[in-house]
This record gives sequence, structure tokens and C-alpha cells, in this order.
Amino acid sequence: MRRGRTRSECGRVPARYARAVTWLPETGPGRDEFERVFALRPNLFDAWREFASIFWEKRLVDPVILELCRLRIAQLHAARHPLSTRMREAREAGLDEAKIAALAEWWRHPGFSDLERACLRFAEQFVMDAKAMSDDEARPVVEGLGDAGTVAFVEALALFDGFGRFGRMLDVAPVEGET
Repeated sequence: MRRGRTRSECGRVPARYARAVTWLPETGPGRDEFERVFALRPNLFDAWREFASIFWEKRLVDPVILELCRLRIAQLHAARHPLSTRMREAREAGLDEAKIAALAEWWRHPGFSDLERACLRFAEQFVMDAKAMSDDEARPVVEGLGDAGTVAFVEALALFDGFGRFGRMLDVAPVEGET
């Protein structure tokens, strides 16, 4: 015996259920929906901010690569993820609007370096199926970033991926300039 109804049998979803976060309190303090969701666990928000800043402060990975991968992962998740406070650092290191605009087609756009392409390929594979990463895909990243840089890069990808999924699942985004 079948339980429930199929999607086509259900028809249109009532507006009260259309929001992704209907099961979360909507009154947490914060400047934006991302902070209001995190307000439910303020200790996690502080720890997240501190951890996220390490990648930029230690400079083990070029800020352009970090920002490109962060934005590309957000695109892959269809997450609302604005430009970060680190955009200034990324721009000073060479990131421009043309490269950001071409990010969805980085593999065929001539404005990306070999290392940027290798890191974007790695980031996409990490998001889609990290266990399927081959040595051939990882090699140019390790050669370009070194061992310590590769470890930092993978940790940054995990952060970007996790919070891209978090933002997408809850349909929240941080205020522009906060990540």
C-alpha cells in the first residue's frame, strides 16, 4: 500500500511551506538571515568566523584562488553567497570583475592561469565527489601550492562547501562583505 502523494498529486506547495527555514525560529538577533540562523548557536558563529579568517591571514593560498573557489562552490550549490570582505585582498592580488563574470565557464575562458584551473577543477571534484579525486587531478594543485598550501586549500574547500550547503539548505546568505 502506497503512503502519501506524489509531487504531481500534491499540486502547488502552500506559501507557508515554501520557505526553506520554516522549522527554525525567525527572531534570532543579527544583521541578516545568515546571522539570525547562527544566533541560535552564537559560540559556533564566533568559531566559524575565527576559523574562516585563518585562510586569509596565513596566506598559504593565493587570495585570488580562495575567492574564485569560494564563489565557484557557491555557484555549484546555487547558494546565495555574496562577495567577501577578503575581496579587497583578492582584487589587490589580481582578481577582477571579468574573471568573476567568467567563473561559470572557467575551463574555456582564457583569463585563468593553469594553477587557477587546477584548483577550480579540484574544487568542483571536491564538491561533487571528493572520494573520486584522482592523483592526476591533485598533482598540479600539490605542485602549485606545496604541501602546507594544499592542506590549507582542502580545509578552505571544506569550509566553503559546508557553508555553501548550509546556506542553500536554509536559504540564507551572509551580508555582503562578511565571509
